[in-house]
Amino acid sequence: MHSAVLRRLRVAIAAAVFAGLFLALAGVHWLGLEAAGHYLASTQFVPSLLALVTGASFSVAWILIAIAALLVGRVYCSAVCPFGILQDVIARIAAILRRRNAALPYALPLTWIRHLFLWGAVVAIGAGWGSFTIALLDPYSSFGRIVSIIFRPLIGLADRAVGGAAKIAGLSWSTHLGTHWGGVGVIGVPAAILSLVVVLVAFRGRLYCNSVCPVGTLLGLFSRWAAFRVAIDKGSCRKCGECLRACKAQCIDLRRGTVDFSRCVACYDCLGVCDNHSVGYRFAWRRNARTAPAPNAASGAFEKPSVPEAVADPQRRTFIATAAVAVAASLAGTKLHAAGNVVAPRSTIDGKDRLTRPICPPGSVSVERFVDRCTACQLCVGACPTNVLQPSFREYGVRGLWKPRLDYATGSCDFDCRRCGEVCPSGAIGLLDLAEKQITRIGVVHFEAAKCVVLASGTACTACSDKCPTKAVRTVPTSSGLQLPTIQPLFCIGCGSCEHVCPARPQKAITVIGRRHHNRARKAADGRATLIASARVRTPREKLQLTACGGPQSINPNLPADLQR
Repeated sequence: MHSAVLRRLRVAIAAAVFAGLFLALAGVHWLGLEAAGHYLASTQFVPSLLALVTGASFSVAWILIAIAALLVGRVYCSAVCPFGILQDVIARIAAILRRRNAALPYALPLTWIRHLFLWGAVVAIGAGWGSFTIALLDPYSSFGRIVSIIFRPLIGLADRAVGGAAKIAGLSWSTHLGTHWGGVGVIGVPAAILSLVVVLVAFRGRLYCNSVCPVGTLLGLFSRWAAFRVAIDKGSCRKCGECLRACKAQCIDLRRGTVDFSRCVACYDCLGVCDNHSVGYRFAWRRNARTAPAPNAASGAFEKPSVPEAVADPQRRTFIATAAVAVAASLAGTKLHAAGNVVAPRSTIDGKDRLTRPICPPGSVSVERFVDRCTACQLCVGACPTNVLQPSFREYGVRGLWKPRLDYATGSCDFDCRRCGEVCPSGAIGLLDLAEKQITRIGVVHFEAAKCVVLASGTACTACSDKCPTKAVRTVPTSSGLQLPTIQPLFCIGCGSCEHVCPARPQKAITVIGRRHHNRARKAADGRATLIASARVRTPREKLQLTACGGPQSINPNLPADLQR
């Protein structure tokens, strides 16, 4: 294939992948971008491997990526990995600012650093810190956090500015993109990684991919023995250095006339820049070759092998052993779950050990399972239409950094929505049937009558009961004629509609406490909860005692002490 065609094909695929994932992660909800984002995320190496290992889906994308690396090199890093494509975008911007590409001379491979990150990740996974390690080092997840946490609010602000201008001009403009900024802890690491990558790309090209990224190092082991490789014809090379100016990986050793293909990211930028056609693409699996190649003047591709090939290489055995140990350690450190294990158990007991402050999405089954599987890519955050999903910081602990939680200060979980399960590429959020999702209990409602505006200030309010989709929150009349909420937790699914709309300040009167293990809520035959509480509350003491399930208590006795304050 002509070198120009190879490069154009790579650029076209990269542009489509980058645009689709960027818009989906930014929360642009049109043209079916949520579905496109899910399919594109499923082609990423780590999410597809995790989905297969945990049994979430029979994903073979990671196998195809490995086979592609063995055949044509690390084309994944230039055409499919959005983090690698982002670095190409940054490099192009830097070249425009410089008005030309910077010539990056050949650099010795930082082999010990590459293997430190790779084997450090393998050891961490085997030690039970796989979820944190993957979230920190997976290139796709890093890209997702950069787009969702840094760029998404900026795009949301621009969207609102355009919407405001359109409204002034008498035009209709529907703004829906989230503008919520995370705290310093949430935004700090993605901002630091983006800053690091910008500096490295500006001065050292793809150094991050070839020294820090474990996926790049692993694929480099396969690419070392790729069937088709970039090669230099030493006889015709004039050492003009144009290939160095095009190479972003610093893998071309012009003095020796060799290419370190374990670091080459298969961008094909170097193939068309040599006027003498000394840089070409050749099939490298031929044995006992003795003659030098004659490059094709039109395409620049080699028709014959350029250097004699060794019949056998002992490093191949080392490569096979390394890959086998890496896969075995990864499998040993990953908790296996059944693919269909997304249905919540039927237990409705709220033990103290089952309650938690962070609330994970419906379909994740439990906090432990969710933290174990989620790669913190934020695709579900961008897909959420109500913006209730937000990245966490300390809520799940260190292992759960940046992993989404339901924040009812920003929204509520739509009763008829299951988009987070539709887009999750790793299976951390299982896709529930809508009917199952509508009875999946991710939290339990908690009401403190003393904080309610009905009692605190004598203000009429029925917002929580009006918004409750399961009628777990109802109202009963008081002696003053106002309506006071009463709750039945057995009908509550923890969607947070009541908490989101509660007007009480500074602390809300009705809140949702998450369940560590999801279960099923009861569903009334007529869609309404049956009130057990008294129809009227006549004394101040009775007002404070109005509570869940009709029992005379102002605070759920099953809540931990720190949650009862």
